[in-house]
Amino acid sequence: MHTIEHDVERPDRETVEAFEEIPSTIVSDVTGNVGITMDAGIRPAYDGIDMAGTAITVKAAPGDNLIIHKAITMADPGDVLVIDCNGYTDTGHIGELMCESCEANGLAGLVIDGAYRDSREIGEMQFPVYGRGVNPQGPLKQDPGSVNVTVSCGGVSVDPGDIVVGDDDGLAVIPGDGAERVLELARAKLDAEETTREEIQDGTYLFERNGYDELFENLDVVGPEDSIQ
Repeated sequence: MHTIEHDVERPDRETVEAFEEIPSTIVSDVTGNVGITMDAGIRPAYDGIDMAGTAITVKAAPGDNLIIHKAITMADPGDVLVIDCNGYTDTGHIGELMCESCEANGLAGLVIDGAYRDSREIGEMQFPVYGRGVNPQGPLKQDPGSVNVTVSCGGVSVDPGDIVVGDDDGLAVIPGDGAERVLELARAKLDAEETTREEIQDGTYLFERNGYDELFENLDVVGPEDSIQ
């Protein structure tokens, strides 16, 4: 069954834009590191990438991009297309011209669990794109697919309206209804890290500052004298 849902409940735009200053690592830390960070196979198209926006989700048939073209027309400025192609990398589902269309209409970026093409041109235009691979093979246009349904991308369940944060390290997803709380925790974490950074620059070891030395003492550490000869 193919579903097209036009109504998306988005978080406050000010909240979404605030995540432009929050690294993906910080989002991962304050949300427990589990189930919210896309796997390492979803890589940025170029170095120095930064992205934050609201998810418009797309479920596309592997090797077909008809529904992706439709989704671009449905997205609002500041949205990120999050495309589930079942990890299929034998076809480049999106390319330079589609990204040009996204950029011209104010989209914040594109994430595809599948392959894209025109990688050099996308890198030169600096439009934020993440994908599982690159392939020059062009797609079909015969399967409608779905827009704004729950999808799986990079091992993470993504709903329309979730916030997607990306940088060189990868991607993190924040449920839309918890965005303000995550932002509060992230800002506090950044403040705490700044204090820690100053202590490190003065010569303090994280091993001692964070109590890892006590953890180490409670381990059964085996030395050379304990090895089996």
